[in-house]
Amino acid sequence: MDSEHIFHHVSQRFSDRLEELSGGSFTIDYHPGGDLGDWTSITEQVAQGAVQMTMTWNHSELDPRWDVAVLGYVASDWQTGRAIYGPGSVMDGVYAGIMNDLGMELLGTIPTDFTGFVVRKDVAVPVNFPADAAGFKMRVPGMPMAIERYNATGFSPVPMAFSEVHTALQTGAIDGRAYSPPSEVLMFKDVLSAYVFTRENFEHTFWVANKDWFNGLTEEQQGWLKTAATEAVTWAWENAEAESKVWLDKIRAEGIEVVELSPEQLATYRDLVVAAEYPYMEAIIGKGTMDQIKAAAGMN
Repeated sequence: MDSEHIFHHVSQRFSDRLEELSGGSFTIDYHPGGDLGDWTSITEQVAQGAVQMTMTWNHSELDPRWDVAVLGYVASDWQTGRAIYGPGSVMDGVYAGIMNDLGMELLGTIPTDFTGFVVRKDVAVPVNFPADAAGFKMRVPGMPMAIERYNATGFSPVPMAFSEVHTALQTGAIDGRAYSPPSEVLMFKDVLSAYVFTRENFEHTFWVANKDWFNGLTEEQQGWLKTAATEAVTWAWENAEAESKVWLDKIRAEGIEVVELSPEQLATYRDLVVAAEYPYMEAIIGKGTMDQIKAAAGMN
């Protein structure tokens, strides 16, 4: 992500604090903007130890359980988002277990925002589901649960690498991009007409380190790193919500319509997502974990 994304601000705070705590003996070789490759390949490099640390999204090709991170309509607002996904939450423990199995140490989860989908120019904006979504080619990341969600809501899902999205929107190979928080809409501003803010999942991302590398640090070094990371993550949870409105205002200022579904339209969309995803996810992570998530979300 670019220098306006919360990843960059968190990274800067972490690096500065780590240098301070270590007296300059522990510094970060920082690579913003994806110059080490696509996020999926960087995550794989961290699991293998070729890169020591990254901020990433759920990578279901490494572990299908990781897709629980994008389960639809779990959090209803920022307060419940933090309670369910933030430091010390139920999901913090679930994620730590998944990362451990993948050879990675979870340093924290970073909030981004609720998500929606973008619509390219000259395409009708869908608001009634599933009818309006018929024939709409929706880019999704390469994860099976994305197929479940967007088939259920009436779209034609198209798995595609993030790096190909802009060109695909320009050429009409896709009509929209799913799982988009407000902070990522303007990356495609030249080809968009609308942003449909469905708030269908609360996007949070994962700060991970290679476990063997982390375990090879001294106890003092681990302490510096964990302290700096915890402070940076705490800052993110305290400040990310305020950024949401800023991004929505920027989107409107660029002439892109921000579309909010009516309560009836939103209820229908939500019901379609939950009916498709919850049984699918329960089969992967087990009833016990799903019951924990439902309880945290007030759904039991």
